[in-house]
Amino acid sequence: MADRPHTIPGLAAAAAVALLGAATVALSGAAAPRGAEEIIRTVPTTASYGAHLLFLTEEPHQAGTPRNMRLADYVRDRFLDYGLEEVTFHDTPALLSFGRAAAAEVVAPERVALRLAEEPCPADKDSYLYRDPGQVPFHGYALSGEVTAEVVYANGGSPEDFATLERMGVEVRGRIVLMRYSEPYSYRGYKVFMAESRGAAAALVYSDPQDDGYARGEVYPDGPWGPMSHVQWGAILYDWKGPGDPFTFHWTKHRDGVWVEGRERDRQLPRIPSMPLSPGNAAAILKQLRGPVAPSGWQGALPFTYHVGPGPAVVHLKVDNDERIGTLRSVIGRIRGREEPDRWVILGNHRDAWIYGAVDPSSGTAAMLETARALGTALRAGHRPRRTIVFADWDGEEPLLGGSTQWVKDNAESLRAGAVAYINVDSAIAGPRFEAGATPALAGFVRDVTRAVNDPATGGPLHDAWAAQSKGGTPEVGTIVGATDYTAFQEHLGVSCIDMYFDGPYGVYHSQYDDHGWMSRIGDPGFYYGATLARLWGIMAWRLADAAILPLRYSDYARAALGYIDAVEAHARPAPMPRLERARAAARRWEEAATALETRLDTATLPPADLRGLNDALLQVERSLTEAAGLQGRPFYRHLLVAPQPTYREEYLPRIWEAIDRDDREAIPRHEEEIVKAFDRAADILRRATGKLAAPAPGAASGAASMKP
Repeated sequence: MADRPHTIPGLAAAAAVALLGAATVALSGAAAPRGAEEIIRTVPTTASYGAHLLFLTEEPHQAGTPRNMRLADYVRDRFLDYGLEEVTFHDTPALLSFGRAAAAEVVAPERVALRLAEEPCPADKDSYLYRDPGQVPFHGYALSGEVTAEVVYANGGSPEDFATLERMGVEVRGRIVLMRYSEPYSYRGYKVFMAESRGAAAALVYSDPQDDGYARGEVYPDGPWGPMSHVQWGAILYDWKGPGDPFTFHWTKHRDGVWVEGRERDRQLPRIPSMPLSPGNAAAILKQLRGPVAPSGWQGALPFTYHVGPGPAVVHLKVDNDERIGTLRSVIGRIRGREEPDRWVILGNHRDAWIYGAVDPSSGTAAMLETARALGTALRAGHRPRRTIVFADWDGEEPLLGGSTQWVKDNAESLRAGAVAYINVDSAIAGPRFEAGATPALAGFVRDVTRAVNDPATGGPLHDAWAAQSKGGTPEVGTIVGATDYTAFQEHLGVSCIDMYFDGPYGVYHSQYDDHGWMSRIGDPGFYYGATLARLWGIMAWRLADAAILPLRYSDYARAALGYIDAVEAHARPAPMPRLERARAAARRWEEAATALETRLDTATLPPADLRGLNDALLQVERSLTEAAGLQGRPFYRHLLVAPQPTYREEYLPRIWEAIDRDDREAIPRHEEEIVKAFDRAADILRRATGKLAAPAPGAASGAASMKP
């Protein structure tokens, strides 16, 4: 599969299933390796991973489409084939948005019709998407409507950008705002929200070549970056305001089973039309803008000077989106734990894509299926982990994080009591550079596990390749906050999380070019990194599920919390703010309590009778860092240390961070007290756990356990 030319028609479903089945039979017929981890390292193959990826990416599979439902069947059947237990569907009704039609034209001063389609590449059979007139680039949940107005260019659409326009005397109200995808405010929904909140009539968002096109290097099909016609599809739900409950928003189901739309549109749904544009289409508009020259930092890579307007460029646009209630179908499978079946290690990846989604998310789905095959093979060889491993193939991540969030809500009581960790993989493979983020208590564990698999490029431990790309030679485990399916686990319930992927130059995000051709020739030729990720994921899950003592080191977390305090104080500058010394002192008390427990566990052995209570105490530390009241105006987000901004970026000590943003300095002492209490709760749990540890009997080694790897 790895060297199959992509110009040959894709492998038929029956052939793909046959190949995967043959691989399973061959492995099951071989002599079983001695240990579970050896099996997990052996089973995932590039051929099997590639067969999964090819089948998953043969057609577009947006949430709510028949193809995505057929892929749910495919995942379910593979879970069953591989020996997972209790394989079920988890269905959720949800409001979904589909592009029905779209048009845009520059009508003044020179008329230019804009072609809202990506150009085909002859070497890539999947790049002829727009031969189907039903395929329309669109913003999910954009309001349908027709607008003709002058254009204003607002750079990246950040609050600072709109403030700059205001200082320049450029009026946004009643105009169409053109913005680019760029940091630090990269979420398209927040850009549209900013335009809407300032009275704009409509919004256009485009990819500038400076950010993901020819200014970065060769463009597809010759390289990884986006060509001039590429368009980034995507949702613009105002999801930072909290998920719908349920995800049907202002729609209600009548007794006859018919869903009916309410009169008032939900606050999380945009109230202006918007659409995505290619760099080529944006150039046709920007070239006709006049007014002030764009400020420093606003100039992109298109070959002319950018102006902000308003006008004289006038654009007519028409957005016709279809919103209707559909079904999200997640697939859940389990390997029941032998001793603690009510304690869960959850592995998750979403299945739905905007188009083909080879990187996002099918590279992760293929890796999950290979991980399931590996763990299922270990199970059949007689290995069963101490705790239950849950496999979750989520639906509806792209439009609204729907499948994972609703499953978390529906299983909240069991998860609060028994969720050990959630390990997320989304866009698994876009290149060779390993990246990982985690709840700080799991950072050391992530580093340790990467010693157990080899890097495809060097042949040595992945840990060493990761360290070589990191400052100071220590692998960097980043902060994870609110960008994908771990959100509900971490932010709502306080479950420790890991997110990981192989990164690289990737300029075709959410476009038709994110397909099997891009992945097989550029992102992961030979699928070596896909198979590697499956091995890593499987070993990570197994160790968490089978460890006698959970590898949660809260001394690392407490030290990270001291950094969060520094970050929120820096966020307040240049305005004066009292230093959060009481919070610092509480974080140090937490660190001391954690260090005392870890020292005891690192130097002692424990009888099995102590393990359950100890591990349950470790789980509850993360839960203690949440409060049911949540954030002001965003009650779903309950974590006191981290939360998502209305972008893809994080905020620390979010109640204080947002009080600063509201200029509500009087609230800061109260919120600091809440943080102090949370740190002291965490420290108290750890102190009590230390006090309950039975002193080991001299020479008692049978059945004993240590925290050391």
